[in-house]
Amino acid sequence: MNIKSLARLCTALTIPAVVACSGGNGWSVSGTVDGAADSTIYIEGSTAGGWYTIDSVTVNSNGSFDFRAAEAAETPSVFRLRMADKYIYFPVDSIEEVTVTAKHPGFGTSYSLSGNIYAPGFARVDSLINAAVAASGDAGALTDPNLKRAISLIINQDTTCLVAYYAVGKTIAGRPLYSLTDKADLRLVANAANTFSQRRPNDPRGKELQQRWMAGRRAIGAIRGVNAEAELISRPKADLKRFDAQGKEHDFDKVVTRGNGPTILSLTCYTSEQSPALTAALKQVYNTYHSAGLEIFQVSYDANEVDWKRSAANMPWISVWNAPRDNVQALLAYNADPINNVAVSFIFNSKGELVERVSDPDKLAAAVAKVIN
Repeated sequence: MNIKSLARLCTALTIPAVVACSGGNGWSVSGTVDGAADSTIYIEGSTAGGWYTIDSVTVNSNGSFDFRAAEAAETPSVFRLRMADKYIYFPVDSIEEVTVTAKHPGFGTSYSLSGNIYAPGFARVDSLINAAVAASGDAGALTDPNLKRAISLIINQDTTCLVAYYAVGKTIAGRPLYSLTDKADLRLVANAANTFSQRRPNDPRGKELQQRWMAGRRAIGAIRGVNAEAELISRPKADLKRFDAQGKEHDFDKVVTRGNGPTILSLTCYTSEQSPALTAALKQVYNTYHSAGLEIFQVSYDANEVDWKRSAANMPWISVWNAPRDNVQALLAYNADPINNVAVSFIFNSKGELVERVSDPDKLAAAVAKVIN
């Protein structure tokens, strides 16, 4: 599902704690995965820090698997099964017993869910998306009006709240199916939020959806007012404290004012079309000038944490993630356009003063050369 996408522009929920134990009195997930004997399935939950592993189980020789959590889910929640880099997302409420039937290969795209009132909706949403991707590819599915029409109907007719919440957060290849900077898409978020307010007024997901809607309205106004090549007079007052792939927090303000060399602030999305050219340009200047004090502070806003970590592992500079839960106002303060995956770099001298904004990777080397002492 990749429900964490920049388009969410929101705070992550508090997910009920689950003890990493395959035995207990809580909810359960079990089923069969044909052709996956002896494979490992990871059961994952989410917190403000992202997805985490609860436990793992080994598929039996007959394809069956079984996991039971130690505690009940206090509120309807979303969990997922992971096999290699494929996912099946499933809903849980209290101590329900969810059943999954899948195949391998095809885990993540060919499966059925049962066990509660939410499961058919989850499976239907994913089935529609998987069919569209199979027919038209990722890019085609994202622009398929029939797909959005079908899922929009599910969102507007949903009475469970959780299915609508799941659907409005769907992504395809790291791009949100419903963008918070599209008025029609934003109305779907508002509809989902209204369903929560009517049926589950105390559910934190309803408040989260309201926050997304409000953030989307702000972002639409901010994006329209951005001049893509506008020059900033000075470094904006923007909170850029983010975590790298190892969980270490980095503070851009401390890096840019360290005083022993210039800094590049790179705002990008690793899955964007611009990424390969930008990465090549950054590596060139880093290899050339890092010994002279140059540091690169790269903020990635990929929606998929796994994709980001995979790419960040190959970067020799500071690479942090602006997760979907993080505020994009810091990025918008730099006249960046994170919603549409437009990459941009800012050059700061050794005094921490903003010198130049560079959107063309081919011009990056010349811009950096100007500030090397």
